[in-house]
Amino acid sequence: MDKWILKLTGSTVEAGSKTVGYEWHAVGGVGVEYLALLLVALLAVVWVSYRWMPAELSPARKGILIVLRVSFLLLLVGVLLRPVLTLKLEREIRQTLLVLLDTSRSMAIQDPRVSGEDLNRAAIAMGRLDPKAGLGIDLDAGTTALVGNVTRTNILQGALQNERLNLLPEIAERFDVVGFTFGLGTQVKEVGQVSWDSVSETNGVRKATLDDFPWVNHINAVHSATAMGDSLREVLNRKRGQPLAGIWVASDGGQNTGTQPRALIQELKEAGVPLYFYGVGITSPRDIIVTEMSAPPASFLEDELLVKVRVRSQGLAGENAQLVLTLNGDKVAEETVTFGPDAEQEIPLRFQTTATGDFELRASIEPREDETDGDNNAVMRRLRVLDDKIRVLFVEQSPRWDYRYLQAVLTRDRRVEVKTLLLEGDPALAREEGSPYLEQFPENKKDLFAYDVVVFGDVDPKSLSVTQQENLNEFVSRFGGAFVMIAGRQHSPLGYAETPVGDLLPVEFPQVTTAGSEEAGDKAIYVELTSLGKTDPMLDLSDGETTNDSLWEDLPPIYWVAPVERKPGAEVLMVDPAVEGEHGKRPVIARHQYGLGQVLYVGTDNTWRWRRNVGDLYYTRFWGQVNQRMAQQRFVGADKRTQISLNSQNYLTGDRVRAYVRLYQEGYEPWDEETVRGVVVDGDGAQSDQLLKAVAGQPGLFFAEFAAPTAGQYQFYVAPAPDTKRAFTVVEASLEMAETAMNAQLMEDLAKQTGGRFFREENLHELVDSIKRKKVTVPSREEVELWATPLYFLMILLVVTVEWVIRKFSHLK
Repeated sequence: MDKWILKLTGSTVEAGSKTVGYEWHAVGGVGVEYLALLLVALLAVVWVSYRWMPAELSPARKGILIVLRVSFLLLLVGVLLRPVLTLKLEREIRQTLLVLLDTSRSMAIQDPRVSGEDLNRAAIAMGRLDPKAGLGIDLDAGTTALVGNVTRTNILQGALQNERLNLLPEIAERFDVVGFTFGLGTQVKEVGQVSWDSVSETNGVRKATLDDFPWVNHINAVHSATAMGDSLREVLNRKRGQPLAGIWVASDGGQNTGTQPRALIQELKEAGVPLYFYGVGITSPRDIIVTEMSAPPASFLEDELLVKVRVRSQGLAGENAQLVLTLNGDKVAEETVTFGPDAEQEIPLRFQTTATGDFELRASIEPREDETDGDNNAVMRRLRVLDDKIRVLFVEQSPRWDYRYLQAVLTRDRRVEVKTLLLEGDPALAREEGSPYLEQFPENKKDLFAYDVVVFGDVDPKSLSVTQQENLNEFVSRFGGAFVMIAGRQHSPLGYAETPVGDLLPVEFPQVTTAGSEEAGDKAIYVELTSLGKTDPMLDLSDGETTNDSLWEDLPPIYWVAPVERKPGAEVLMVDPAVEGEHGKRPVIARHQYGLGQVLYVGTDNTWRWRRNVGDLYYTRFWGQVNQRMAQQRFVGADKRTQISLNSQNYLTGDRVRAYVRLYQEGYEPWDEETVRGVVVDGDGAQSDQLLKAVAGQPGLFFAEFAAPTAGQYQFYVAPAPDTKRAFTVVEASLEMAETAMNAQLMEDLAKQTGGRFFREENLHELVDSIKRKKVTVPSREEVELWATPLYFLMILLVVTVEWVIRKFSHLK
């Protein structure tokens, strides 16, 4: 019946649609009740007009004529009312399956397949083994040689082009297919679409073949990182609103940048889009990865330098390797690394600097023949070795115990040039020629800014003017100086609340406590290193025989800690574990960045107690490392009137380098130009200019941002101060090779939680049948204007003709 209605009305509908209902209405909006009244009125008029017909006319013929006349009038009225017939249609459409192929650099890894299972998986993918044969087949020597060391991209292409598996053609029989390649989230690329209409025909039969997917041949591992989460979100947003059967991801499961894929689980579940994964690679490849090296950017000549190297191993439990540390290619330290279960370990190395200059510090392990990737076995850093002295200003109120021992340590340290101000000491000491003592605190900036580190003991804030305190604040914040405060029971730090010096500190003070309100107790306090303190070289007292944790646990207790709280953002390195404050355990040692400089807070006057039984050994090492760590910022920049600050010392190619430069004239007045020329110099001496612009509201501060150039060693300086340089290193992005194992666990979790499934080669033949098909229909409406169809006018003509014929036979006019 639907076909006849469409033919008679001259209407057409989209192929595959079927009619599921009808509606009709008049364009003028006339309702059924009005049409009924109109019909009754027409019947009455016609009946009255036909009742005066000749008596010889039979009642039946009268009735026919009445009906014909009423029909004619109704059809004429219909032209005015313009009736429309609406056909309710429904069309079933095919779902779309999105195919994401991983093209990050980790897909270029040649997995050394040695186990029978891994060899069988490669053989299945490459078409050398029946897909349903399982993993217990012994391969011949030729097949083993062929599949034993191919790239993951080769495996993926082999599986997609495998005629035995016939994955893509079978998927195309059931779904429309849209292919993408992905790596970085912003570089998702659509590479091809295959719909049923685009499938080629052979002898009149439409059948999908591998020839319909030419883009499989052009998969390349090119992206420097993998952002699986961002890539999934990108393709989902592009195809949102389309009927999706799911997303099939072929990948090694790498995820090293961008949104974590697990953050998209709820979004995918709400959209009804399951994830299906094909895991490419092996789960435990043999590999050694040197991931990180912790080393200071600057050191002093003949210093013993502590370097910590992090090494991760996979599949090498029970094996050994030599970790070698070189300085400009010369071996300076070596350590045997014993590998356990797949994990990361930190290896400490110590060496003594013997020459000044800028050096390349490199930590490496010789690659093994059976490693997955031999290019991730080394890391490099820049090291500057100086033959200079740290200029320290040590200010103390009275000669308390910590003052006596610390002053002696600073005086004996060959790296330190110390000037001491003892506020309650004899002023005559400072008047002697060559005296290490000062008579008063520096009155002007020039004298104060000549120092690298300022150390305050229990100094009465009333001993300093507001100007002197402000100068000290500026010394740290604007000129990259370092400030150390050692707490005391009379004044420091509580007496500095709401002062420029108090603003410097990484701690804040309870509202009700005043200086000197807490008396020393006789309860022993065994300090505890925080997780951050355990990894900080400044607090590393180890000597190669005893671990740092053991040394700190064995140190004598202290008996007093100042009652303070940590400031938000401060790095707490040591705590009193017995006292819990509002923001955690009471800090004993805390540090933070204040402007361009560093501030260290030591919350006890009992560090001298750590000398018991061992003398100056650990006490001297602790305070020597404090001085070296706090002075580094000044020595990296060299000239105090030119402060260069980079957001990092090490960059990946393409990272953003952000450079801040503070320039001051000889009297420390801010540089008043609008722009300054910066210069980047590579290892070959080639230069490139970078324009720095003045920062509004910050006199003397200039800023520039530029992309890190190609891999290499660089120096940055500004034209007004060419002797003040900051070195930085650029390396190729190596995120992809930081983890070479296939992350099967991530892919399994994502598939399970979204209603999909994870596949390896042994069950890949089940993929097509596992993708759930749903009947998806699209409703539509087709309106047919009945009054304007040929059928309508044929009906009018038919009614008029039949009435005319009957009237003629009835001898009526």
